[in-house]
Amino acid sequence: MNVELRPLADIKPYEKNPRLNDDSVEAVANSINAFGWRQPIVVDGDGVIVCGHTRWKAAQKLGLDKVPVHVARDLTPEQIRAYRIADNKTAELAEWNMELLPIELAELDGAGIDWSLLGFDQDELAKLLDPGVKEGLTDADAVPEPPDDPVTKPGDLWVLGDHRLLCGDSSSVEDVDRLLDGQSIHLVNTDPPYNVKVEPRSNNAIAAGVTSFSRREDLQCERSKSERGKKDRERQARKSAASHHQGFDLARHPKKSKPTGKMRAKDRPLVNDFVSDEEFERLLLAWFGNMARALAPGRGFYIWGGYANCANYPPALRASGLYFSQALIWDKQHPVLTRKDFMGAHEWCFYGWKEGAAHVFVGPNNVPDLWHVKKVN
Repeated sequence: MNVELRPLADIKPYEKNPRLNDDSVEAVANSINAFGWRQPIVVDGDGVIVCGHTRWKAAQKLGLDKVPVHVARDLTPEQIRAYRIADNKTAELAEWNMELLPIELAELDGAGIDWSLLGFDQDELAKLLDPGVKEGLTDADAVPEPPDDPVTKPGDLWVLGDHRLLCGDSSSVEDVDRLLDGQSIHLVNTDPPYNVKVEPRSNNAIAAGVTSFSRREDLQCERSKSERGKKDRERQARKSAASHHQGFDLARHPKKSKPTGKMRAKDRPLVNDFVSDEEFERLLLAWFGNMARALAPGRGFYIWGGYANCANYPPALRASGLYFSQALIWDKQHPVLTRKDFMGAHEWCFYGWKEGAAHVFVGPNNVPDLWHVKKVN
């Protein structure tokens, strides 16, 4: 087989290529970059690709000027069309020997090979390298309803393979040290309370008295046909409305305060979300201070907040030795009902890194600071 080097610009893709291959371009590019070019692109006499569209796109991604090419001069146009389809289809007919593949992978373990070059995702590799990993009985993203009496209590530390999960207080030095067990961390993504009093407005929250929404007994008076009874009810409704910005809802719909069976996460107010400015400053210094102790110098953090935190986050970050570089804005593409004149449709993220070393950024360099990601309802 004759192979020649040709300028990439001289090679043309087949316009009616039925194979969708964009998802595999990056993996093929990584493979070429790591192992070199081992399979030429096959073209016809006019330089149109017969086999190797993915390799051609990978070469573009890598910025290569020339690539190895084999010209199929001995094939007729009909044979080329058939070969183009057969080359893609025959690759689908092969199957893995699931007894030998884990052995081959195990022999690569510890050899310094970058697993991402193999084309398997992390879940696939975990199952192949550990025969004990089985398919679950439910969807991987299915989250069961929490029990009324939680299994996990404050102070419980769960060890999940290489991961550790603590039910604790992130402002506590002892809790953070216990969780990390002497290890440093290379990335922080955290969503602390914003101190803006986000209150639950569910039936259970009202019935339990954990919100400033008025309770049912505060809204309903004994029914009376008399004018006095009507005025009493109206007075109670006005009192309720004055107690909270959404009190009118309860005045119009008293059934909203009827309790249901159990308290869910959305039925409970956020802890530390409505404290004094002084107390919130103390909490910020404790949270960010613990983060700075554990974060390796130069490593990044993403701290979610709101525009109300523009005043209190940066001073606490500076005091903790954390450099606030820029704000990232999440465009949720879906408005959220709020008490404000304009419905909220975005959220802030305070991005930066720990001082003391040149910062490390491993993401792409072409991502803007405005993220258009639709909020999941």
